[in-house]
Amino acid sequence: MKNNIVKRILSIGIATLLLFTAAGCGNTGNTDKNSGEASATKKEDSKDAAAGDTGSEERKDSTDTSGSEATLRFSWWGGDERHEATLAVIEQYQNENTGISIEGEYSGWDGYLEKLTTQLAAGTAPDIIQIDYAFLEAFWKTDDFVDFNITEGVDLSGISEGLLDGITSPDGRLIGVPSGLNFTCLFGNQTAADKYGIDLTQHFGWDELLEVGKKVHEQDPEAYMICPYAVNRYFFEPYLFNMTGKKLVEDDYTLGFNKEELVKTYTYIQKLYDEGVMQPFDEVVEVPSAAENTLWLNDQLVLCPEFSSGFDRLKGSLPEGNLVCLEPLGDSEAENTGIVLRPTNMIAVNANSEHLEEALAFVDYFFNNESAIETLGLCRSVPSTQKGLDAMVANGKLDAGLKASADFAGEHKGGMGQNIISTNAEIEVIEGDVLSAMFYGELTPESAAEEFMRLMEEKVAELKGDS
Repeated sequence: MKNNIVKRILSIGIATLLLFTAAGCGNTGNTDKNSGEASATKKEDSKDAAAGDTGSEERKDSTDTSGSEATLRFSWWGGDERHEATLAVIEQYQNENTGISIEGEYSGWDGYLEKLTTQLAAGTAPDIIQIDYAFLEAFWKTDDFVDFNITEGVDLSGISEGLLDGITSPDGRLIGVPSGLNFTCLFGNQTAADKYGIDLTQHFGWDELLEVGKKVHEQDPEAYMICPYAVNRYFFEPYLFNMTGKKLVEDDYTLGFNKEELVKTYTYIQKLYDEGVMQPFDEVVEVPSAAENTLWLNDQLVLCPEFSSGFDRLKGSLPEGNLVCLEPLGDSEAENTGIVLRPTNMIAVNANSEHLEEALAFVDYFFNNESAIETLGLCRSVPSTQKGLDAMVANGKLDAGLKASADFAGEHKGGMGQNIISTNAEIEVIEGDVLSAMFYGELTPESAAEEFMRLMEEKVAELKGDS
């Protein structure tokens, strides 16, 4: 890419990556602010934990273990809300299982992986361990964790098959049970939709978005159908995936697309801008989210693609009842729907634990016991189990529309096609850089396709060499 392109978009690419990678991204879909993937939300976790600390980096809750048949250790990161809820579940479990004692080891995000890696190498790691989506590729290369696909003791039947497939290693191992969800959504502003005559009950496929979206800009030259946040995540990838039916990078490190398919994808995105369907990118590049976008607040934007973690923020930006949850953009029946369904974090079991049976029994209780589900609430985001989702809606902690979006993602192959290789942070920067260059007129759809192919071939070769 030419130097002038790189200089212009470097800061944009980095800022976009910090906002939207791990796309995942995530806080809870409702009240929790302490869960997430390896992204900026982790910093929030760390701050929350530090705010409630008494001066130590890690706090430990121990119970007198005299006479106990087994003592387990459970480590996790998070903020005070998560800590308190998890400790309460531990206490409940101990009261119901008098021969078991569980020590809680908890902290903020900073330093968690480094400490865990050291413990695993030294053989001193806890029995039950919270791990992150970003840890998976490294941990798949070890034998440190129980494979839930071949281990009995934890009922996973209430968790979406697509979600589990998305975090299963290429050789078929599942080393963590998702404890919370973050997923792609499409949110609508009902007042804006009514103003411009847009029916929010319809499904917005790619053709529908383009055709219906023109009506908004025709009525008001300063209004748009949809905002361009994380164009790579919400437009480029799902459009390409719907067309190819493949992953961005296949598990064998081959590219899941060709130049012709890229040209079609870039051409579509260019049309969204050229025909006034999507708000110009340069108007939002320095605006952190739609919740702070003047057009959204003034009812001049109808749709906003976002992760479920943005629900509270968007809901709070509009009058009560104005935020509507819609089905995600695109072809939901495609071989690869492009719908992202990821765990905010996962619970793993140390394969070298001296008390494997007891550890697995606690993990099963953690996910499937009704009392545990109620106590944990949304402390690890939107629950991953159907039982948990239903319980949170019934007790008013989870918006019914958001739950419907989670169900839709699970039922339409959400999570599939989003492998670890494809979500590499440097690949996301490449996506954003090329899309930005095209918006600013430095690249055409054809030259953007050539540039993306070149950069991806180089990066994937590098990643394959590191694997």
